[in-house]
Amino acid sequence: MKEVVKVDQEQLRAQLQKKLPPKVRLFQLDDIPGVMRSRMGWPVAAALMERWFRGAAFEMPYEMKRGDPPHQTATLNVAQLDESTVSMAWAMGFARVRAAMAKLQAQWSSPAGLSLLKDRVEKQGGVRPQPSWRFGSLGQQAKAVDKSCQVNVLSVGRLSDPLDDFYGAMGEAILKVAVSGIVTSKGAGKTAILIDELGFYLRDSYDFNDGDHPFLSQPLGFWGYGGVSRIDLGGRVSISEQWANEEEAQARRHAYWVQNQDFRRWRGMHGRGGDFIVLSDVHRVRLPFPISLEW
Repeated sequence: MKEVVKVDQEQLRAQLQKKLPPKVRLFQLDDIPGVMRSRMGWPVAAALMERWFRGAAFEMPYEMKRGDPPHQTATLNVAQLDESTVSMAWAMGFARVRAAMAKLQAQWSSPAGLSLLKDRVEKQGGVRPQPSWRFGSLGQQAKAVDKSCQVNVLSVGRLSDPLDDFYGAMGEAILKVAVSGIVTSKGAGKTAILIDELGFYLRDSYDFNDGDHPFLSQPLGFWGYGGVSRIDLGGRVSISEQWANEEEAQARRHAYWVQNQDFRRWRGMHGRGGDFIVLSDVHRVRLPFPISLEW
């Protein structure tokens, strides 16, 4: 009798195993760049995320995110600074970037902007014997321009923006403006500058830190093989599962809730995932009518 029960249990187990679908690999966090590139047409966003996944594990300190000492942007090494992926020509393909540029061009000479300009002109002019000289060299890389002749900034991008390549790559970035012009000493401590060119560039920190909100991680949408959505389309709660007994077609329909903390968890598991600063090139705008300032 015992032998019969044993056979029945083995037969039942075999029957259940036959009914289970094969194990399939579920969508993973590091599948996102491939979906960005092939499914969504986001080449720049994909390139930046691929760089993050390839990099050695590194969590950006707050001072580096802000560009404060001892992590000023100009001093960062190649692992911590990307200067080749984002171009202003690409960024200006988005209406919100063009609108921000127009606004910053009109408003760069705010009291704060003029104060920074005056401070930088006086510091650089103190070692020049000639009465006239050019302030600002906009043909340099953005990190050099940022250190020498940048005068004002404007935020560009919001979390409510359209889901496009700029959103995936930069999200909320900083648009900066630098100036170039001829400085002339007027004597008796007076200085004049004739500004004839502006330079615009983007700066952003590529990281998945949550700052002062360790228990409230920033949401990054519902991701899957089909792309990304801001609303739950019936997907799984977590992206941490790797395998499941499902039909492949069904598994590929899932969408997964992704947050900043998922990237930090991935970094802890794999020993890769390096934060870095993003700088674009400098887009130069020659002014048809130079701006004359004096102090």
